[in-house]
Amino acid sequence: MGFSLVYLANWAGYRILEFFRHWYINAFLYISRKILGLLERLDRGFALKITARNFFRPLYQDYTLIGYVMGFFFRFWRVVAASIIYGFVILLGVIVYFVWAAFPIYIFYKGLI
Repeated sequence: MGFSLVYLANWAGYRILEFFRHWYINAFLYISRKILGLLERLDRGFALKITARNFFRPLYQDYTLIGYVMGFFFRFWRVVAASIIYGFVILLGVIVYFVWAAFPIYIFYKGLI
């Protein structure tokens, strides 16, 4: 009888720890992989690193004053737009994870009331 109670307590503790590992750690890894994949797909269009590297080069290799000014102007706004969109995507991922992480706490709280 004593052995079965120890086994059941051990099994219950393992399942509780497994739930927390699955719910929090695996969900964090899944959401972060999805957000990184979305950021990589967005970077194919915005090319933030390449745009920042060529920031002070003229647009379309037009080495006149207009080429330098327009290149700076267009690249500046492209970097600003990409940074805002990347920041929004990252913020959205953080919000999704924290809502996901708070869900069991909310259910436990509602169960107590």
